Amino acid sequence: MARYALSRLASSLFVLFVLSVLVFSMVRVIPGDPLAAFADPSNPDPAALDALRHELGLDRPWFTQYFSWLLGVLQGDFGNAITVPGSVSGLIATRLPLSLALAGMATLFGVVMGVPAGILAAVRWRKASDNVVKGFSFVLLATPPFVLGTVLILLNSLTLRLPLVGYSGAAADPIRAIGVLVLPAFLIGLVLAAVTARYTRGTLLDTLGQDFVRTARAKGASPARLVGRHALRNALIPVTTVVGIELAALVGGTVVIEAVFALPGIGTLLLTGIRASDYPIIQATVLLIGAVYVLINFVVDLLYPLIDPRVRVHTP
Repeated sequence: MARYALSRLASSLFVLFVLSVLVFSMVRVIPGDPLAAFADPSNPDPAALDALRHELGLDRPWFTQYFSWLLGVLQGDFGNAITVPGSVSGLIATRLPLSLALAGMATLFGVVMGVPAGILAAVRWRKASDNVVKGFSFVLLATPPFVLGTVLILLNSLTLRLPLVGYSGAAADPIRAIGVLVLPAFLIGLVLAAVTARYTRGTLLDTLGQDFVRTARAKGASPARLVGRHALRNALIPVTTVVGIELAALVGGTVVIEAVFALPGIGTLLLTGIRASDYPIIQATVLLIGAVYVLINFVVDLLYPLIDPRVRVHTP
């Protein structure tokens, strides 16, 4: 198990290194000049812009900039934002907890709703319950979450008028902060639940058709024991992978939901950096989102042997 974990850790670190090179290189080809916001269109001053570019180190060779930036990243310093006041590390520190909380709550909603629904659909295959789960999954996957969010905000404004928008931070009002996150997390969780239910149903149906399940059924195992003890554990590996990937995607992929509910998360920070061609913000946020992907995949890889001991046997 230790050798298995070390091999996954080494591959994860290599992926992060490659990602840092790609992020740093590709951000330089984005159209726009990060210093354009400092230029006066009516009276441009090239000398002042050149001095500012030299101060920010943008006139140095790219490989020199890269290693300087990488050294700072390893020390937890992402540099200073160009078009936004403050350090990039400070901006991330204020926005990342919100995105993590939103993604965590959405994943919790998705798993709690999706896994039981998938089990019910598989156990009641080709019956009314199965058709209902498949129908709702199709509708939820076909409807963008921001559409549901906009409709619910409109309905709320005409009826209950609950505080659904206007996040002010957990330190100022923790209860309000959690309450504001519940609805967007629930909406995102509905889509994740649809994906989880479909994968759970498919993998569980495939597992229920295998020989060891038939043998357990022939020996008199009850339906609950057959599913809970034998089939479900073997069917959870693909589901765990999907949930892990969706969780990583939610950390930086909820830009539209954050915009609809006025949530200052990491996704809106990335969008701000792209609009302003702010290199430090783009580099830091993309690298951070990629690091979340790598970290969650690493954790999922470590969960495989715990879910299915056969992985330990076949690990080189």
